[in-house]
Amino acid sequence: MLEIENQVIRILMDYFKSTRRNITPNSRLVEDLYIDSMSLVELVMALNESFAIELPEDEVAQWKTVRDICTSIVSCPHTMS
Repeated sequence: MLEIENQVIRILMDYFKSTRRNITPNSRLVEDLYIDSMSLVELVMALNESFAIELPEDEVAQWKTVRDICTSIVSCPHTMS
């Protein structure tokens, strides 16, 4: 899980270069990282590509923190074909 957390944080830092705050697993997506709905869609596409998975929309809608993203990636049974 730690490796996934580190990779997700790297993706967030690369993708949202305007985010100058320290990103941790407890960082809140909206309140701390200012991720809006368009940014979230782009983030999901980047995560799907990076991890070769397809994150379920219903789980994505429930994300509040970076740790929630990591949990979804770990439990994701879907792989892209």
